[in-house]
Amino acid sequence: MRQAAIVTFLLATLVTWPTLVQPTSAVLGHPGNDVWNHIWGYWWVWEKLRHFELPLETNLMHFPDVSRLFFIDTFGAVITLPVQWVLGPVAAVNAIMFSCFWAAGFSAWLLGRQVLETLRGPGAVTDRLALVVAIAYAASPHLIAQAYNGITETLFAAGLPFSTYATLRFLERPTLRRGVTAGLTGALCVLANWYFGLFAVVGAVSLLATHAWARRDRVHWRAIPVAAGVGTLVALVLVAPVLLGFSSTLDGANAIVQRDPKFVWESLINHNMTDVVSLFHPGRFYSPDLKALTGEDLLIVTYLGWSLIAFALIGALTLRQPDRVHWVVWVVVFLVLALGPQLYVDGNYVTIDDRKVKLPFLLLYESIPAFQRISHPFRFVMGAQLGLGLLAVGGLARRPQWTHALAGALILAESLVASPAPWPIARSQATMPAYVSTLREDPVEGAVLDLPINVPNLERAVYLYYQTAHGRPSPYSLNEPLPPILERSHLARVILVAEGGQLDTLPPSLGTLDLVVAGRSAARLGVRYIVVHEHMYPPERLDQVLTLLRTALGEASFDTGEGERVWRLDSPEAQ
Repeated sequence: MRQAAIVTFLLATLVTWPTLVQPTSAVLGHPGNDVWNHIWGYWWVWEKLRHFELPLETNLMHFPDVSRLFFIDTFGAVITLPVQWVLGPVAAVNAIMFSCFWAAGFSAWLLGRQVLETLRGPGAVTDRLALVVAIAYAASPHLIAQAYNGITETLFAAGLPFSTYATLRFLERPTLRRGVTAGLTGALCVLANWYFGLFAVVGAVSLLATHAWARRDRVHWRAIPVAAGVGTLVALVLVAPVLLGFSSTLDGANAIVQRDPKFVWESLINHNMTDVVSLFHPGRFYSPDLKALTGEDLLIVTYLGWSLIAFALIGALTLRQPDRVHWVVWVVVFLVLALGPQLYVDGNYVTIDDRKVKLPFLLLYESIPAFQRISHPFRFVMGAQLGLGLLAVGGLARRPQWTHALAGALILAESLVASPAPWPIARSQATMPAYVSTLREDPVEGAVLDLPINVPNLERAVYLYYQTAHGRPSPYSLNEPLPPILERSHLARVILVAEGGQLDTLPPSLGTLDLVVAGRSAARLGVRYIVVHEHMYPPERLDQVLTLLRTALGEASFDTGEGERVWRLDSPEAQ
């Protein structure tokens, strides 16, 4: 076990390098993706909890409204509170990302060893061979791409192998203690990530069904109901309060994140499609290519890897039926669900008689409420990745030991070099502008309007990162292109027109009085500072925006000399 812990630690170090030695100066993830939102979320949970408040509503986004929000990685934020207390939210996010890769590898090794011990017995060779599963799972292209996307909660992949390990041990000997252990691991899997919690349930049902068919004479069926019932009750007690809190923030006009059926369905068929070709196409192939379609830097990667598939096929063809059926069925179930509601191949939906081909996911979506919240079915590919790894080590169990090392090396090399996953993983420089200290120390309350407005939502989320230092409210939210308060501001609307390139040049007469009134109106709306981030503007648009602001507000209160110009707005009483 110590050897496995060391090897998976080194594996996590390799995948995330150099995060381990630079934990506070940069953060893992592309700056145009979700990385800033997650740093903000870690900081926000810390701020709420240290003031003895539940992190379920905030006035820091969506100013001036008080909005409901459940930060999707509250679990990660809570377990890294000591890191954040000492080193800050950037280090906390880096710590959780590194730890997730490490835990994913170690948990997959633990499950792999459990499976191998039934095939060839315990021993040093079994322990080493199980490392192939760890490599296939922890260094999977999908997981690396999720780190590139900066989405911390989707890295909690360790929950699925841990939960499956407990389920297998329970089916071996369904005692009350093992039932409670299975319930605890399942609950932790759910709390860490709703998706992986669902995967654990799907995996447990799959294993129960295949054991009933292939190993029905070895399972103590009479002992299962009571022990499983107690374990399920333990899991519900742990999960229910958090699930209720989460659900309470999803609906209503003041919900920052909404997951109504219409939104989920449109995401499924227009944004998060799973292309069958992408499962097998090496190289930088993305379908859908979100960069080309929507300008987003988010990557959808479902590549499985031909080396892993080849070794898994050896296992599927050579293992005895009772030993292979569990994982063959497992892989099929997860792959089919990963394809989503309708068959999508090589950039197009497959149709028969002008009707899209429906898949089993659609039936589950229409009949089970939990599936109606799933907008990213491609994440089921992690279950398939785990099943393929288990089949692969099963197929290698009776092969010479040199083939074990070869398999691990090939799978790792393909994932890091030949797959669509970008490695080394992009990192975002977590520098904080000096002006934020001025905003923080100002005793006059009021919001901050950061400009430009007309940039992609995820790129604009860097303003939320700055908020972790100055602590002032912002009118921006997670998914809204134009917050409601800006719709009520004539100054913001004029700036937005200039940013959008709808004015080749400013008109000869700017309507000075109109703009001055608009500037004062911004202060009456509660805006204390307007900050222009010059490096985010094309030069011709920057000149127009600066001219508009000078006309409305006069010269900037100060120029940082580092690419920001800051206007301080007088309070309505002073005006």
